[in-house]
Amino acid sequence: MRRPLIVGCFVLASLFLVVGCYQNSCVGDTEQQNMAIIRAAHTALERGDLEGFKALIAPDYVRHCQAMPPEFQELHGTEEFFKFIEEFIVAVPEYEDTLGPMMASGDMVAYVSTMKGVQTGPMGDLPPTGREFTLVNIIIQRLENGKVAETWVSWDNVAFLSQLGHFPPPAQVDPQDSRESS
Repeated sequence: MRRPLIVGCFVLASLFLVVGCYQNSCVGDTEQQNMAIIRAAHTALERGDLEGFKALIAPDYVRHCQAMPPEFQELHGTEEFFKFIEEFIVAVPEYEDTLGPMMASGDMVAYVSTMKGVQTGPMGDLPPTGREFTLVNIIIQRLENGKVAETWVSWDNVAFLSQLGHFPPPAQVDPQDSRESS
């Protein structure tokens, strides 16, 4: 007689635990933690806290971005990536980064980021223009052991470069043409 009562109490307690966890977001704690790490990384970088940002990036980090020149489409390791970030901060020392919709599944987080700033320094071989830009990024990040391990990022590079006055690129003068017209 006691056994069915104990089993019944166990089943009822388990049901309350599952329902309680669901209502209190116990389900998906990993996803919630991963989204919090992404938010913290963006906030640290936007505030200029490079050390705080670097602490959230895995040592074997990989970044994929087809919008970049070929040599920067895949960055492997933190050395290349942090150099890229530091060069961006020189080009755009003050910017606003607004995180939009975000969703997570397991170790992956996908979201939209809208960055606004002014290019006041060189960006690679592109000279500073002093022009404002708004850049919408679509980002997917994989986390590992509480750190960002891999990123896929996409944006409209033509729109970005056009806003800055770098696209279309200036016409190239053929040295032959200038000699023929003299």
